[in-house]
Amino acid sequence: MEIQHKRLHRVDLLAIRGRLDAANAPDLKQLLEELFDQGRYRIVLDLEHLEYVASPGLRVLIEARKRARDRKLSDLEGGDVRIANLPPRIKEVFDLTGFTSLFEIFPDPVEAVGSY
Repeated sequence: MEIQHKRLHRVDLLAIRGRLDAANAPDLKQLLEELFDQGRYRIVLDLEHLEYVASPGLRVLIEARKRARDRKLSDLEGGDVRIANLPPRIKEVFDLTGFTSLFEIFPDPVEAVGSY
């Protein structure tokens, strides 16, 4: 798995490439924890090039969503983890696990970032 990180003004964009499985889910978790420790709670995950996701990867996503949403950034806004470019194969996994209804999903990263 490869993760490209772009820090924008208010949002962190993580483009994930390859497989998100038990072997590398801890790497994504560590990066997300580092962002949260820096007070960065607005995350967009660009999954356009994600080929496969296993349950440990899904667990990292749901834990990150919960932690981000629990953080109140202002009186009106909190943190969140939003998804962009969800490939059809990964969308099937999201549909089967109920993740489609848990995450805000956008057709591209520009819309996802702009939604904050």
